[in-house]
Amino acid sequence: MIMKRRAFTLIELLVVIAIIAILAAILFPVFARAREQARKIACTSNVKQLGMAWMMYVQDFDETFPPNNSPAAVGSEWAFRPGGFPCKPCRPIHKVTGVPYDPRIFAIPYIKNHGIFACPSDIGVSRTLVPAEPTTAQMWREVAQGGEGTSYCLNTVMTRLGTMAALPRPAETYMGAEILGWHSDEAVKHWFDRWGGPGRVAYFGDGHAKMISEKGISLQCSPPAYPDDNNGYTVIP
Repeated sequence: MIMKRRAFTLIELLVVIAIIAILAAILFPVFARAREQARKIACTSNVKQLGMAWMMYVQDFDETFPPNNSPAAVGSEWAFRPGGFPCKPCRPIHKVTGVPYDPRIFAIPYIKNHGIFACPSDIGVSRTLVPAEPTTAQMWREVAQGGEGTSYCLNTVMTRLGTMAALPRPAETYMGAEILGWHSDEAVKHWFDRWGGPGRVAYFGDGHAKMISEKGISLQCSPPAYPDDNNGYTVIP
């Protein structure tokens, strides 16, 4: 007896397709979160290594931070760029050359892998959302490619204070951080609102690295200020 193979009916095919679609809707966000978590871990490692390199520089120069990059300093060679954009106080340009401040030079002698300057989640800063943003590509790309060479800033507060001894609360003062909270779904909105997160990975003066909220960044960045002994923040020009 010849058995006839029974074909799937249209309804059965639609049911299978619906099940696959439901599974995809459930699993794809899970995979996306897992990928982002992996990027966050890699970014935290980058920041930790970068912070350690900067601290080695500080130790080699008698507890002194890199030179002051404040445009307000006497005889400063730095100038602010127009408009508002993330980490503006930490990203001045040279008055003569117009080249952006590059904090990498203080870390490079102490590292082997230059890849640590690139956050895996760095997609740049949208000029549609932030028209004054000077870059046109991922931050880690070189200046000639539209970036600034690094996804991470060196907190200008450190250069303005000058020495480790001038930090009243090093465990609460971040030495460097991501230029934007790329680990957040609404990084630019959080930057505008000065609230939200935690979305940025930061390295602190006592040697630890962790995620920090946008508020935590803005309290030390806009305007530059350091956590003082009175449980407040002291603005430093």
